[in-house]
Amino acid sequence: MSVDGSKTISKKKKRAAITVNINGTRYDVVRRCAEALGYKTTTENDESFIIWSDHTINAERCAELKPYQRINHFPGMGEIARKDCLARNLLKMQKTQSDEYDFFPRTWTLPADYTTLMNYYLDLKKRRKSKTFICKPSNGAMGNGIHLLQNLDKLSMHDNLVVQEYLERPLIVDGMKFDLRIYVLVLSCDPLKIFLYDDGLMRFSTNEYAPPTEKNLDNMYMHLTNYSINKSSENYENSDDENKGSKRSIKYLKMWMASHNYSFTMLWNSITDIVIKTCIVAEPYLLHTYRMARPGTTSCASSSVCFEILGMDIFVDRKLRPWLLEVNRSPSFGCDSKVDADIKFDVIRTAFSLLNLKPSEKWRALAAQKQLSRARLLKPRNNLERKTQFSIRKTFLRSQLHELRKVSEQTKFEDKNSGKYHRIFPARSSKQAEYIKLLNGAFKTFLAGRGSMLEQKSHQGMLQHLRESELLDMLQQCECDEQTAKSQTSVHGPPKPAPKIQPLAKLRPWSSPPVSPFLFSRYTSSPSSLPNNINTHHAGSDHNLHTYGERARRLRMNADMEVSMRKSNALLLKQIDSLFKKDRDTSKSPDSSQGTFKKDLDQVAKKPQMNKVPFRSKKIVFNSIIKYKNKSMLSCSINNLGENSMDLSSSLYELKSVATTAFCSCSEICSRLGNYHLKSSR
Repeated sequence: MSVDGSKTISKKKKRAAITVNINGTRYDVVRRCAEALGYKTTTENDESFIIWSDHTINAERCAELKPYQRINHFPGMGEIARKDCLARNLLKMQKTQSDEYDFFPRTWTLPADYTTLMNYYLDLKKRRKSKTFICKPSNGAMGNGIHLLQNLDKLSMHDNLVVQEYLERPLIVDGMKFDLRIYVLVLSCDPLKIFLYDDGLMRFSTNEYAPPTEKNLDNMYMHLTNYSINKSSENYENSDDENKGSKRSIKYLKMWMASHNYSFTMLWNSITDIVIKTCIVAEPYLLHTYRMARPGTTSCASSSVCFEILGMDIFVDRKLRPWLLEVNRSPSFGCDSKVDADIKFDVIRTAFSLLNLKPSEKWRALAAQKQLSRARLLKPRNNLERKTQFSIRKTFLRSQLHELRKVSEQTKFEDKNSGKYHRIFPARSSKQAEYIKLLNGAFKTFLAGRGSMLEQKSHQGMLQHLRESELLDMLQQCECDEQTAKSQTSVHGPPKPAPKIQPLAKLRPWSSPPVSPFLFSRYTSSPSSLPNNINTHHAGSDHNLHTYGERARRLRMNADMEVSMRKSNALLLKQIDSLFKKDRDTSKSPDSSQGTFKKDLDQVAKKPQMNKVPFRSKKIVFNSIIKYKNKSMLSCSINNLGENSMDLSSSLYELKSVATTAFCSCSEICSRLGNYHLKSSR
């Protein structure tokens, strides 16, 4: 009851539910799996926790996802899902690891391998051997476009096909040829986590098998086991019993092999090995594409926004040797029998459970994003705390400890809720080291220069080299070292504060880029004032070097050059003055002294120390001669300087005054200096 006597209605907070977007799928089993776990299905909400699509996605779609969302495809999985890409990548690995990658038939990709294929076919003809080849479209699916050939002359070099040797000796069960549909869950690519479903489907052909001949090459119901082809056959049998019909459970194969004294465990271990090695081929592409789409994400499996259920087709020959036929990244989840419904329902439902989604992850992710943006906007720029090496080390160890605990909790959750899935990578056997070598080799093979960079972080969560106890010991040792360092600083006194950096003087408006105060001084300073000002100029350069680093270092070099330049300027001016006094004393008329002064000036210019005089020193010669306003000396200096020595645009006013007082026209001066200076003076 409230104060005024009215009844108050308590509103219960609605618990947020996990939503699954099924707008992109046509399979009803996805909806049933979501409802069985208590999830809500939707077709419009883009902020759903799980997005299921029957089509592939690109890197842009992956980048748009929020941290709490999951989608059932990896960008880059086409490197093993397309038939031509799978063949090309497996052949690359076979060149470097021939003993490990021998689980697929001999393959050619047209039109690139047309010449190699025809040479192989002609060699068979010479030896009077015949083989059957199966041709598949490069990007085909559901058995469309598949046909068998024994005469390869019918092939065109422009066809986009994948040609394989037909495996003619299959394991026959009840008179029929079959293959296995294996379901593989890739839960994360950073680090790589692979789960294999313990059950699967046996898909039978509908006609009794016979070796291929020219008469039965067109009988697809005999040679192919695709469901999309055999379902239209009259002999197709749809049964609810998992031990009968054209689709059966792998449990039936296990029973049949046990009755014929075959080892199913050995066969299944070989299939597991094939699955791991095939996924290793795709890992460099998956990791590179994922990190490009989502840079800066943590390397924890629970934070991966992508997962994928692959359908791998495995062929078993008479010697119980498994062969990889193809990989499907969008396997069919249609359920037309009880065996289909039971297996596919459990495959999807258990995969949803392994994602370990929680309703609280949504608001936690949004809150973390807001906190990150707020910290970036409101970050103080003054009085920043200096991080010591101990604080940086402690921060790193604490982050590693948090990451290790998070991965450990995720691993325990996966082991507890995996159901019929079991983890095959990282392997918990002695083969893990061999798989790591293959993974490193795949990075070097496929990514070349980028492989070494990605290889260092490719399996961060695969092998836990550091245990939690070891990290705690390292953290405790770091704190002890920090306390020891503090005690030593207290004994020797606090460190001296850094000197305050005074701001530079205001620069002239035309000085760009900024220069040191030394470069602001006039170039024509008197020689007597040079030694007294050198230390001041060096001090200014040291101040800039302390303030601006690399830029000020270059300015210091310029300052040293200016000191040497001013010394040479003073020396040159002094010699010109002595020449002028000598010429004035020896001759009374200017005309008679023209040749003598010109010769003396040429001798000064040809001296070894004068050859090293820079361009600005020659400019000072010109300015000093202008100061005397003598036509003969002006002519001598012009002849000495040459065409490419200076630009007259800055001294045009002085030239006019000299030409007026010394009875020399501007046209005469410009004609002596050349057309280049005439254009620049305009």
